[in-house]
Amino acid sequence: MKLNQNKTPLYDAVVAYTKRDITPMFMPAHMMGRAINPKWTDLAGETIFRMDICEVDGLDDLNEPDGVILEAQKLAADAWGAAESFFIVNGTSSANISAICSVVSEGETIIVPRNCHKSVIYGLILSGAVPVFAFPQVSDELGLIGGMNPAEIERVYRENPQAKAVLSVVPTYHGVYSDLTSISDIVHKHGGIHIVDEAHGNHVYFNDRYPAGGLRCGADIVTQSTHKVSGSLSQSSMLHVNSDLVDLHRLRFNLKMTQNTSPSGLLEISLDLARHYMVTQGQSVLERVYHLVEYGKAEIEKIEGFSIIDRRIAGICHIADMEPGRLVISARDLGLTGYDLEAMLIGNYGIQIEFSDNFYIVCMVGLGGTRADLDRLIAACREISAGHKGRRPLAKWRNKLPAMPEAVMTPRQAYVAPVETVSWAAARGRVSAEMIVPYPPGIPAICPGERISDEVWEFLEDQSKQGRHLHGVSGGSLDTIRVVK
Repeated sequence: MKLNQNKTPLYDAVVAYTKRDITPMFMPAHMMGRAINPKWTDLAGETIFRMDICEVDGLDDLNEPDGVILEAQKLAADAWGAAESFFIVNGTSSANISAICSVVSEGETIIVPRNCHKSVIYGLILSGAVPVFAFPQVSDELGLIGGMNPAEIERVYRENPQAKAVLSVVPTYHGVYSDLTSISDIVHKHGGIHIVDEAHGNHVYFNDRYPAGGLRCGADIVTQSTHKVSGSLSQSSMLHVNSDLVDLHRLRFNLKMTQNTSPSGLLEISLDLARHYMVTQGQSVLERVYHLVEYGKAEIEKIEGFSIIDRRIAGICHIADMEPGRLVISARDLGLTGYDLEAMLIGNYGIQIEFSDNFYIVCMVGLGGTRADLDRLIAACREISAGHKGRRPLAKWRNKLPAMPEAVMTPRQAYVAPVETVSWAAARGRVSAEMIVPYPPGIPAICPGERISDEVWEFLEDQSKQGRHLHGVSGGSLDTIRVVK
């Protein structure tokens, strides 16, 4: 780091503006907090609303920054080790869409992991790109999506040498890391651009106990949800570029298209302050979080019927590492799904976890996590164990995924085509206009533009009868599906 990371230029400029003798005659309509509902100000105070300003004298323009926002973005690039960084106020979804649209166009090929976030599908729809899906490894024993085998990327590249880019999702919701350095080397050998969706991993740059981030592993574009694990406000993210392979003019234009033209000043300020916080305190805060998680894991593993997955499973299914700042817990030996466990924790103990699937819950122990939080979770798990002893364990997930469906059209072509809703019973052979993702393992069985083969239909029908959670269908059940007309 070469810049003065103690500076918070955007925050300082906003604070200075609120202290000026200003007559507000600009948007937003509450006029620096004058017309906020008193129910809100009685609880939250008035100062924060005075700071809800943007694009006024001295506060710069997110879409054309040349002042304090540009300075704040340069500090972020310096902090994360990027060549250039951009503040995002529409979430990492808009960052992913912008990144994809900046490297592939209509008819061009991009290699995408089958377990990508739905925002990647949106990026394919908007860009008109042709996806070639690569499959991560899946552990039937664990019921978990593993890492992406670099050899799989090499194989897909050999079959699709025209591919212009590869997108990786690292870490996953469960904290799984793939070998990003090897994947970056393969992508660059083939002349491609490597995009890493690092929504859950922007904090790892500030403590060496954590895995290496994408920017340190050769990625060209990295998108990050700063709000998820680095303390900014919800919806605020960053996009980092670390390569001269990326057309920055095109990227800036795409960011203008996907970002708000009236961006929230509060979100922008929170990114400036989150960067400052991570640089100045991230090392010690993440050290504390690391030890909190280690304590929680040790105690929960002592509880009958509970188990933990963490970086000890590295090496299985091409898992290079696991993010150590989260608790991934299973009570399947008590016969409880992750959904069951989540419902018990919130309903009976007031503990709201981040994510659940058929086998696991994911508990985020964020920057503000405390020992009291962990003790409350541990005590709840002990009570749950005592009340469910003797239950039959859940069956292991051993359902082989169907073969890749035929891609009849691109996701964009399926999106713009006329569609109709048909009964699931009548869906065989039709081209899907939506994505259906069974959990576990969380890999789409069908994506927009793909034909619903007999094998796919029978697989999803069986998953439904087993009670598997199906993302992407109304109500989670296979009654109807939207297909190309």
